[in-house]
Amino acid sequence: MTFASLSIPWLQIWLEAGREGQVFTYANCPETPAGIGDLVRVKLQGRPHTGLVVGWLDQLPASLSSKRIQPIQEVWQRAAVDPDWQNLMSSVAAECHTSLFKTLKSALPPGWLGQRNQGPSRPSRPIWLVERSQAALPGQPLTERQQQLLEHLDRHSGPVPLRDLCGEAGFSRAVLKGLEVRGLVQRLQAPPEGRGAGLAPAHWPALTEAQAAAVGALAGAPAGAEFLLWGVTGAGKTEVYLRAAAQALEAGQATLLLTPEIGLIPQLLDRARERFGYRVVEFHSGLSDGARVAVWRRCLEREAVVVVGTRSAIFLPMPRLGLIVLDEEHDSSYKQDSPMPCYHARDVARLRAQQSGARLVLGSATPSLESWLSCQSPQPATRLLRLPERIGSRPLPAVRVIDMRHELADGHRRLISRALMGRLEQLQEKGEQAVVLVPRRGYRAFLSCRSCGEAVLCPHCDVALTVHRSKGGQEWLRCHWCDHRAELGNRCGHCGSTAFKPFGAGTQRVMEQLATELEGLRLLRFDRDTTRGRDGHRRLLDRFAQGEADVLVGTQMLAKGMDLPRVTLAAVLAADGLLHRPDLRSSEQCLQLLLQLAGRAGRGEKPGEVLVQTYSPDHPVIRHLVDGRYELFLAEESQMRRQGGLVPFSRACLLRLSGPSASGTATAAAALAERIRSQVEAAGWLLIGPAPAPVARVAGKSRWQLLLHGPAGQPLPLPTESLLREALPAGVGLAIDPDPLSL
Repeated sequence: MTFASLSIPWLQIWLEAGREGQVFTYANCPETPAGIGDLVRVKLQGRPHTGLVVGWLDQLPASLSSKRIQPIQEVWQRAAVDPDWQNLMSSVAAECHTSLFKTLKSALPPGWLGQRNQGPSRPSRPIWLVERSQAALPGQPLTERQQQLLEHLDRHSGPVPLRDLCGEAGFSRAVLKGLEVRGLVQRLQAPPEGRGAGLAPAHWPALTEAQAAAVGALAGAPAGAEFLLWGVTGAGKTEVYLRAAAQALEAGQATLLLTPEIGLIPQLLDRARERFGYRVVEFHSGLSDGARVAVWRRCLEREAVVVVGTRSAIFLPMPRLGLIVLDEEHDSSYKQDSPMPCYHARDVARLRAQQSGARLVLGSATPSLESWLSCQSPQPATRLLRLPERIGSRPLPAVRVIDMRHELADGHRRLISRALMGRLEQLQEKGEQAVVLVPRRGYRAFLSCRSCGEAVLCPHCDVALTVHRSKGGQEWLRCHWCDHRAELGNRCGHCGSTAFKPFGAGTQRVMEQLATELEGLRLLRFDRDTTRGRDGHRRLLDRFAQGEADVLVGTQMLAKGMDLPRVTLAAVLAADGLLHRPDLRSSEQCLQLLLQLAGRAGRGEKPGEVLVQTYSPDHPVIRHLVDGRYELFLAEESQMRRQGGLVPFSRACLLRLSGPSASGTATAAAALAERIRSQVEAAGWLLIGPAPAPVARVAGKSRWQLLLHGPAGQPLPLPTESLLREALPAGVGLAIDPDPLSL
């Protein structure tokens, strides 16, 4: 509250009314007056709203002088939006071709702007841990389950969370209580995360020559400088991030450490908390609303903190921001394609760095083509820093390609090749672990009728239903787009035949086959189905790291940034499903994924190996994977796209429309195309479409799209979002996606 706010009688408050929001006049509260930038609670037509104070009035206009002006109810958050942060939001809104109100609502914590009620934040519940006590075993024998629980605790180096013990591990509270009564185990409350000041610099690991050079370059960089930290997998990029964060903290500045997936948060968070203690906080969609609000308010206090978060953390208000890091900067998860604003965290980070003077570090072992190109000009906008070797000069894993055509010719028709089977058989004997990448989750990719060839499709989406199987062997069908579920029928809905056959294999099927053919091999599954809930990724990875399994079978999540020292083998099943996607970036994204997966192997003392099963061993992506020359691939890909005038040597924008009927949505798309065609073509852009989206129906809604293609670096030749929406009939939605990663 400022002195000026005490004398402001009337407030201009931006509320959620219509798509763009609307400004209304309210009376200030004499007891707790609000000022510009505050979020306040008000009533609009009897409904509670949270609004942003954007202006004030000394006196009411004539149109309101005779009306009763409602007072604000309370100040919800003081100084929630300062001018610098609002300028950033305005820039993001302009880049994403959407309204400032929609951008603000998307960036602010849930319930802080709009009609949603934000209940009081509940204090977090204590986390209880269980550990063995020092008491001797009693004379009377233990039950089998009690003995198993003690053995379970013995396999862990420290206390085990109670929720894991009585949840995933399957022990009942009665079994635990019996051991507590005998004094064999004890409960203790976990301390608040991040308590303590962190490790003293004397205990930090020594830097390699390349790491020291990178840290020195960051320390001496001017305000707003941008870097690409290109380090091979296992080269120690995280240590460079932490050293740069330490420099920022010493200068009283905050740091943003971003990672593309929630699954990567635990390892980065643990390392940051070990180093900086209580000054580290996390921010991502897996937190409760109250926890995210608490982090937001802590950032508003101008405290020098280190935030470890995902894409949405880029919007946190950090007035004294000194460093922004995007780890795995090539990852497509940094791009939001719905709902609007359709922003890329890398672009927002660049805007923040320019406005705040923070240094920006883009880190990757497989940089995006765009980031690599920004380092290539004579006066590059981005400075390239290299970490060419792994820590300890450990060798990169050798890549071995298994030609599945030869397997088939030799009569081996199984999903897992003989070479991979033989390598997996040796794991337990050698005390090693493996990760196996499967492109799909579920049991089977789809179910098809052998009589008429029709696949069983989702009734709400134009995609095949995936076969899933429970531990008890019960099977059902599930849509991975809208989550529709159905029982397995015994007749084809198209021709009535009973000749059904499942095709393809998902993570569940691979787990089953490995368990059948390699008896005794301990397996864990790592996909979206097994990592649900808070700390789901952490719990599963901790179990694997502690040696509870020999093989981790999972989807593309496996390839992203995990450090598992005992893993010596990384394998890819059915690589062809990744190689032949009809997309401009398919080769780039496929090679990035395979190289990142290869980087999971050989990070410890033992060398690593990569096995790739494919029917296309001569594909250029496989060739570059084997020789490991990623920069040569980037040069070749750059030349090809330059000759074709393709992104990033041009610019694209998708207009996505969705509606309840295919004909209505198609008609609306055609009408919209005609409305904007002259403006688009006058600017030298090409308008392609309308055409059905690649998946033309999702959750019962028909989807059509328009593609704009034009010169690189040029603004979008489009009317405002509100004018575009005025051209659409009721019930047809619109999303504007500038620079989409997938068409």
